[in-house]
Amino acid sequence: MLARATAMTAGLHLTLFDFEGAEALQSEARELARGVGFIPPIVSAGIDSLLTFARLHDPGRAERLLEETAAAAASTAGWHQWLWQLRLTQARAELALARDAVDEAIATATDSIEQSRARGRPKYEALGLITRARGLHALVRTRNAIADAKTAVSVADRTGDPVLLLLALDALIGLDGTDELANRARAVTDRIYDGLPNEAMRRCFTDSEIMRRIRAPQ
Repeated sequence: MLARATAMTAGLHLTLFDFEGAEALQSEARELARGVGFIPPIVSAGIDSLLTFARLHDPGRAERLLEETAAAAASTAGWHQWLWQLRLTQARAELALARDAVDEAIATATDSIEQSRARGRPKYEALGLITRARGLHALVRTRNAIADAKTAVSVADRTGDPVLLLLALDALIGLDGTDELANRARAVTDRIYDGLPNEAMRRCFTDSEIMRRIRAPQ
């Protein structure tokens, strides 16, 4: 249905750092789903909105939506519920980090990592490791942060997802950067850029915060 398709399109924009486009599509998907009383896109797009707010460093906008999305997820039983709970856990971890609630971010990211490993979800394991690495770094637990970031790179690499790998490399470079890692990250960005479908997406990707860091002189 249209709401589900819109939510999936929004997910692509979020993945490629087009947060403005993602936010508009997420809102549209939720409204379409509410109009027909279809819960899954409300939850999926809601979680993506939470992640968008976290990655925009604007966690205050997420407070009410987090409650609504968690309630919607809890109201629907089925195979997807455990995945929603996992994704909500990761969103909570990223939002806590965006609020500088570092201890909460580390604890919640650890929960996300453990759920991901139990369910065999390497994408969310890598995202949890990245979040925990950033939290540990904020507490000056640099050795542990580097270990998590290295594990995130390894996990992301095995998924074959270049954007996930770029996120992990970015985290590791920020902690323990080398020329080799920087060159690898630039190669990944070139690969992603070449595969983007249109100029608007390429521009959003090029202008993103992560790309500015990766392209900055070392």
